[in-house]
Amino acid sequence: MKNQLNENHKKVVFFGVGAVGATFAEQFFNSKYDFKILCDNERKKRYLEEGFIINGKRYDFDYVTKDEYKQEADFIIIGLKYNNLKENIKELDGLVGKNTVIMSLLNGVDSEEIIGERFGIEKMVYSYVTNIDAKKINNNIIHTTNGIIVFGNKDNSEDRKTNIITEVFDDVNIEYTLSKDIQRDMWWKYMVNIGVNQTSAILGAPYGVFQSSEHLRELAKSAMREVVAIAQAKDISLTEDDVEHSLHRILEHSKEGRTSMLQDVEAHRLTEVDMFSKNICKLGKKYNIPTPINQTFFYMIKVIESRF
Repeated sequence: MKNQLNENHKKVVFFGVGAVGATFAEQFFNSKYDFKILCDNERKKRYLEEGFIINGKRYDFDYVTKDEYKQEADFIIIGLKYNNLKENIKELDGLVGKNTVIMSLLNGVDSEEIIGERFGIEKMVYSYVTNIDAKKINNNIIHTTNGIIVFGNKDNSEDRKTNIITEVFDDVNIEYTLSKDIQRDMWWKYMVNIGVNQTSAILGAPYGVFQSSEHLRELAKSAMREVVAIAQAKDISLTEDDVEHSLHRILEHSKEGRTSMLQDVEAHRLTEVDMFSKNICKLGKKYNIPTPINQTFFYMIKVIESRF
């Protein structure tokens, strides 16, 4: 269905441009959309001076602060870190209108609820990113895959929101999948992240080590099985088969590619461990399900962070 967006403006805003966000922002460069990157004054100054260097090419996007924007966006894509998400999304006050569609690219399974609590859950489309190997060092982003955004409504219906997103993504050539069961799909991705991101961060392992080491793959799967048990307690249909077939896409990644959590550790940035093992341990207590692997991972990553 075409012409779902305001034809006069087609205002698209990115809020948070790490390695993944920048990879998708690249697709909007010189598009027909009124595309802005929302940031604070300090970041705006830095972005204007340095730009984003994506696969060797400089991109100078349109950067705006909250005070400068002063209008309602049609489509907002959030790529913030999980840490302080609840506090940081206050910057979107004033940009979210009655018909604004919001998508979160964050890992995990609860960012939509956090954002929806502030702006209205009816504005949220549930989503996650897969098949991406982007890495970021300062303002340099390198990726060999463009990524796929998997999205859908919580009830798996198709409506104005999903029509808007498919229209936009088709226009800017972002690859996507409209999920038939987004809750299950998000928990599947969460399961993989729990296993792969955390083990990569603890052991300093790029994707090539997962490709070559059966022991690393089995360690990752052991953490994933705790996620499966909790998902089943929540009536989400993950199974042991999902664990066994979980790592096939990693075989397609560049051997030098790194998970976002490993990139955080290497850059001495705080990780998203609270979204991963801490949350799984919390849910384990709620459902009386043991989570010893994730508890151990949590302690180990916190020790790593304490040395930054």
